[in-house]
Amino acid sequence: MPRCSGLALRSGRREKAAPLLAGPDSRRYKGEAPVITRRSLFAAGGGALVLAGCAGEQVTADGRFPIMDVLGTQSDLSEFRSALRRANLAELLSGPTAYTVFAPTNDAWNAAPAAMRDGGADVLRNLIAGGRLNLRDIAARNGRIRMLSGIEIRVVGGSPTEPRIQAVRAGATQPSGASGSIIRPNLLCSNGIIHVVSGVLFPTA
Repeated sequence: MPRCSGLALRSGRREKAAPLLAGPDSRRYKGEAPVITRRSLFAAGGGALVLAGCAGEQVTADGRFPIMDVLGTQSDLSEFRSALRRANLAELLSGPTAYTVFAPTNDAWNAAPAAMRDGGADVLRNLIAGGRLNLRDIAARNGRIRMLSGIEIRVVGGSPTEPRIQAVRAGATQPSGASGSIIRPNLLCSNGIIHVVSGVLFPTA
């Protein structure tokens, strides 16, 4: 959990810290923080307080943080993350519902046709599946995953630890379009899993 010092709210006990507030409603205690009352809270500017000395946890792919936060820790996924935000999908991938995301690297995203990069939420849903699917789960489904857009992602080769995948248009039987390998699988998130992919998966036929 984040740890903060320098401020104590009224909770039945006072935490040791340096005083931050001054004024008629602040109370200075030797070695203790002032107790913030409702009056002093609003006197401090409508209740908007900046807590000094707070250190947040480092976000890691260990299952404690949501998809959008974990994407933010991967420098080679910044273009994809920005595209999700522009398409208003960030809230979807920050909520409690579980999703599996096939995230293309910056190189893969930038190499994709402009029509794909500018396709918005419709294109990006080709890269998001419902549920929490690691590599074993994908293998248990015979290498077939239904995406939010209705297309299917299918394992077409590679190895068990680095499968190669390709998209299949809804109603079609054969994969088409660019393929890509899962080069970093199973990045664990609190609301799903990210697989880093070396291509943008979009069926063309």
